[in-house]
Amino acid sequence: MTPSTTDAPPTLDVEVERLPGSEAKLTVVAPPEEVDRGIGRALTQLAGQVRLPGFRPGKAPAAVVERAVGWAAVQQETIDIILPELYERAVHQVELEPVAQPQISQSELQRGEPFRFVVTVGVRPEVQLGDYRSIRVPLEHKDVPEDDVEGTLTALRQRYAQLTDAGDRPVEAGDVVTAQLTMHHNGEVVGTAGQEQTLDLERGELLPGMADQLLGAVAGGDPVEISLTLPEEYAREELRGELVTITAVVTRVQAKELPELDDNLAAIAGHGETLEELRGFIKDQLAADLLEEAERAQASAALEALIGMTKAEVPEAMIQAEIDHQIRDLDRRLQEAGITLDALLSAQGSSLEQLRGERRQAAVEAVRLDLALGEVVKREGISVDDSEVDRAVAGAIPKGTARAARNRFREALRRELEMSRARELVLRLARGEETDAAASGS
Repeated sequence: MTPSTTDAPPTLDVEVERLPGSEAKLTVVAPPEEVDRGIGRALTQLAGQVRLPGFRPGKAPAAVVERAVGWAAVQQETIDIILPELYERAVHQVELEPVAQPQISQSELQRGEPFRFVVTVGVRPEVQLGDYRSIRVPLEHKDVPEDDVEGTLTALRQRYAQLTDAGDRPVEAGDVVTAQLTMHHNGEVVGTAGQEQTLDLERGELLPGMADQLLGAVAGGDPVEISLTLPEEYAREELRGELVTITAVVTRVQAKELPELDDNLAAIAGHGETLEELRGFIKDQLAADLLEEAERAQASAALEALIGMTKAEVPEAMIQAEIDHQIRDLDRRLQEAGITLDALLSAQGSSLEQLRGERRQAAVEAVRLDLALGEVVKREGISVDDSEVDRAVAGAIPKGTARAARNRFREALRRELEMSRARELVLRLARGEETDAAASGS
């Protein structure tokens, strides 16, 4: 049976004014019947909240409830009920996509009269997209350099080296040194004094110049004073490029005995029975890594090309939301590693505000890509079946989640799936795998 047209809510009178900064001003007028219906709902809700002599909760007539609570309370309850619904209907009616919380001002609500309100909200901007179907990016595959194979063999020998106590002899290149370290900057101790560390002088993980200054030290001997300039990528920003002194008290020196470069190394590493088989395995692994790297570079170049042919006014609200998303993701990953974001910022001598500033450019690029892919979704008519969305939702949120929250997540997930398909399309185009036919529903 065809539903009656009276089942659908009446059309709202909505005027849209585009503002600078990807904002829109909506002037919305709801008809009197919407107001009267809202007042009825408000009185029903208020009836269940007040105790009136002679009436069970929720059973008092509307007129009695209104006299008891006052017209001002009825007005406010009505606005609280209908305003969010009218706002959602208005933006849907004029096909806007809000990207920020709305700023709403309203007129006084009265029985039998239209209800007028004005909304200013950041919206997804209009996007001009170039000929994205012309994007082509060749795969720049590289051969494995023999030096890389030999370097990996050397690293394997280092990994499986046997350590032996060097006794009282001085530290030599390639040794493993255990020492208590104290760093000083401008006469003050940096970090923890006397912190014991094991230093592999051949691994290249030490601060620049530190390994050379440890040569000749003796376990149990005089402390070694190491002077060096901290690198620009040092964790604590205020110490980058600064001259520091490290006092090293060497407590143990160990020498390395590397396995021979022969068939036995293959057996130790567990990849083949001969040295040549081990070389072949290493070369295949390095080739796979180079191919993966080339494919990532190809994908990155394709998406950069897409961004490059996209013109849109990026809303500040979307940038800030993306920064929020990046910081939440960082915080989650840090917590999984047993570190708090506050502790990381403190160790780096930084602040949350500085972190937000550092993330801004990456956020702008992420939003521009989002806008570009969203436009591809529109032009290609990309869609996702409800059944696929249902399966994704079932695997992502627990049972018993409130319906409203579930529906919000469902629509967000649907968009994520659509954007993923748009991305896949762009990458197929870049590889020359996509035909001229549109990828609707693909």
